[in-house]
Amino acid sequence: MSVPLADLSLFAATPEQVYESRRRTAELWAKGMSVEEYIQRDVIMDKYEHAANGRLITWILAPRADPTTLDFMCSCETFRRTGVVAKRAKEVDAREVREVIAYGVASVFTPPVKRGKGYARHMMRLVHWVLAPRSALPAEFPAEWGTPPDIDVLRMLGVANAQFSVLYSDVGREFYLSCGTTPSSSDGWAVKGALETSKMLEATSESATTSPPPPPGLNVQRLTEDEVIALYDRDAVWVKDDLSRFAGDTSCTLFSFTPDQGVGAFVMRRIMSFAEGLQPVRPTTQWGFAILPPSARSLDDALQGDHPPPLPFVTWTLDLRTSPRTLVVARLRADVHTFPVVLEQLLAVAREERVEKVEFWYLRPELRAIANAQGWKTAERAEHLSAVRWYGEEKDDEVDWVYNEKFCWC
Repeated sequence: MSVPLADLSLFAATPEQVYESRRRTAELWAKGMSVEEYIQRDVIMDKYEHAANGRLITWILAPRADPTTLDFMCSCETFRRTGVVAKRAKEVDAREVREVIAYGVASVFTPPVKRGKGYARHMMRLVHWVLAPRSALPAEFPAEWGTPPDIDVLRMLGVANAQFSVLYSDVGREFYLSCGTTPSSSDGWAVKGALETSKMLEATSESATTSPPPPPGLNVQRLTEDEVIALYDRDAVWVKDDLSRFAGDTSCTLFSFTPDQGVGAFVMRRIMSFAEGLQPVRPTTQWGFAILPPSARSLDDALQGDHPPPLPFVTWTLDLRTSPRTLVVARLRADVHTFPVVLEQLLAVAREERVEKVEFWYLRPELRAIANAQGWKTAERAEHLSAVRWYGEEKDDEVDWVYNEKFCWC
């Protein structure tokens, strides 16, 4: 029997409900891990910066009369993050760049026994009413939904303040778009920039996995996790500078996430497996490479000073539990001069890691043209479709997501 939607609301989960939500999702999403390993991975991830201090909230759709029940209808997660927004100032040749609060929405899940009753769609409609400021929502909460989530509670949780939210759909374009702010609206998450530029690798022998030397005069250094994180701290500033520059060439409002504060580290850390005793193990120790100035002996040397110039670099994560085994670029900083070197070195890394495919989720047009000319293929992704809900005054076609890359996936 279905519970009337007016009797349900969205609540921040108790620790017991968080565990139950993860136990449920493990049954379908564990991909070769045991339930214990799957849950332990989340316990480990919860301690990192991207989730700490209330940045991660698990939400559950439950009866208003019993908000702590373990028999809740469905659940999802939100990650509070720093966003950057830039647009050309009206009537002057200047750029307005500002930091905003934004969210990634993830782990939308309804157990099979509760499917087909409209619970997931209702939960996602209510997500707008917990993330967005009330000024960005309809003046009246729909009467057929009962009463809205308590705004004072939401402010205590640190939400109700989003400039935008994003998610990655594995159920096509239409479902999340239909999850609007009212029963009749389809102003939910619109798919934007869900492309991949990819190359399949031919099988190679053991002796063919040695990296080619970089071109003469280029100082290419492989990066550990700690070095990638240090680079992301600098890159957060460079991303703001990029958006300021790009805003001068478009009438659109530009937005992006920044890769610092654990956001970019998430996709490196999450791909753990487990050895005996639930000891986490990751499949590699190299997560990127940077092209350093000729005189720099290390990445630390290259990042010295208050305002070091941007470095060309690429970082990645590995998707090894699917077929084909894939190296997905997490973050790229390159231009038309350095990108051909990046492509050559990246394919060498892919062979070392014994993957079968390499993917970019975002390339600026001039870089995509270089890749396509070298036999890479560009198409819409079959899954993980990036979708955005903008809570500002601009319309969907008046905003553009810059650096819509794997680093900000959740």
